Amino acid sequence: MWSSSPHESVEIDADCSDCHQKSSYELGSSPHDFGLAGCGLCHTPPESGFEDHISNPSDAVPESNLSSELCGDCHVAIFGEWDEFSDDDFDMKAMASHSEPTEIAEPYVLHSDVSCVVCKSTDGAILNLEEADVYMLNEEAAHDLEVTEWAIACVACHDPHEGFLRVEDSTLLCSNCHNTEGVVADGNTPVVRHSQWEMVSTSGYVDGTHPTVIGCVDCHMSMVPLDGEVTTGHDFDFDAVALSDSNASNGCYVCHQDSLSSLVEENQGSISQRISDLNSLKEDANIALESVNGTDAYAPQLANYNNGLFYLTEVENDGSLGIHNMVRTRDDLDMAEDNFNLVIEKSSGTSDDADKIPTLGGLVVVMIFATVAFLIKRD
Repeated sequence: MWSSSPHESVEIDADCSDCHQKSSYELGSSPHDFGLAGCGLCHTPPESGFEDHISNPSDAVPESNLSSELCGDCHVAIFGEWDEFSDDDFDMKAMASHSEPTEIAEPYVLHSDVSCVVCKSTDGAILNLEEADVYMLNEEAAHDLEVTEWAIACVACHDPHEGFLRVEDSTLLCSNCHNTEGVVADGNTPVVRHSQWEMVSTSGYVDGTHPTVIGCVDCHMSMVPLDGEVTTGHDFDFDAVALSDSNASNGCYVCHQDSLSSLVEENQGSISQRISDLNSLKEDANIALESVNGTDAYAPQLANYNNGLFYLTEVENDGSLGIHNMVRTRDDLDMAEDNFNLVIEKSSGTSDDADKIPTLGGLVVVMIFATVAFLIKRD
């Protein structure tokens, strides 16, 4: 029997199983099949009725509820952690959250490209995760997507039928959105966004340098007992103090004891200062670049300037201030410094008037002097 109430026990309808055998089997074998959930919990029959769907499957399609609010009717505590956007202290200009309604906080996304759609909406994320590997977006299908849920809801990451993650490797799952789409420093790319995957995948956390392999969930979803309750990390925030708890599930305390928080603060402090210094150097490079605007030197120095921005923004938009990959972070900032200095040095050596492309007025003056010299020589 069908029911739209989340508080009623809903059995898998036999009629559903006749056609949707795989989904019915997965749901029946999942934790949801404890008399708590069934097809009718998330799927509402079309207005013409369930029988019409059986007769005309493509013309009378049941609606699917992809919202986390539905999941939150049972998973109350987890929903509360996830729903940061509803907190009174949430600042939509300075903060980001998976629960962030895009049409309110980021309306530009609604008119943006495919990459925004697949990472800022539940519908897009489901499509994005059809392939586990990073950079394997099905762009053709994404272009035709009609978004119904502008948030990264529970079912974006969790298959509601099986109850498991859509991608078994949780770091790969996160990386399908948190990546740069494979961009490289080519002299034309000035901004790198969402560079977490590039940082983490080349870090000591995965190459064996760190004593243990660490993935996204170890730091961003560690379960920590707080005030008599256990948080599950579904706010995805990084809290070094909480992770230093001896009872935290990530096990950092075993090696770092109480020093983790101070270690993170020290490393982030040095990177933050370096970024500040480089932003000042960037302004000097920008001034130097403009000084050669209109000369042959402009194009190669613009490429150097863009590369400097590339490496600087890769670090800034990673957001971890080096914690994801301290070695690569420092290398990136060194590359940014080298490229900005190249612009300053090369521009200062090519600012002579002889190197500049003559303007129309300059050409007129040159022609007048040439004519006078010719006449004097002839006389």
